[in-house]
Amino acid sequence: LTTEDGTPVRPSDLDVGGIVTVWPEGLERKEESSTLLIKVPVDQFKARKGRESWVVEGNVAYSKVCTHVGCPVGLYRESTHELLCPCHQSTFDVLDGARAVFGPAARSLPQLPLMVDSEGYLAAQSDYREPVGPGFWNRGRKKVEA
Repeated sequence: LTTEDGTPVRPSDLDVGGIVTVWPEGLERKEESSTLLIKVPVDQFKARKGRESWVVEGNVAYSKVCTHVGCPVGLYRESTHELLCPCHQSTFDVLDGARAVFGPAARSLPQLPLMVDSEGYLAAQSDYREPVGPGFWNRGRKKVEA
């Protein structure tokens, strides 16, 4: 994972409550790849079944693209551990898999599985395992030729 200027990120770079926008290396500035990296209190995070290894030292990563209409989610309320989409006020619980808890978004923000690479930097274990963005976005349907 890198910041907008291409700087790789270590697990210790953020303090608890810290947040930064990151991208998978090589995909900087691609909106659909923008990801929020947030450092949460390890003892308060509730990993979903099968995702226990997706968080590194309290660092959790979620898509920055709202699942309602695709606006950038980027407002973080540390006191309640919630992400807010400023467009239509969808609110997501960071400690519970970015579950939608308020507003029109019906799906959680996709979570990016994290790991530490051989040089000690945060990296993605894989791509998102769920579609990024709202349900009405084209999900890879092939164009039908007449």
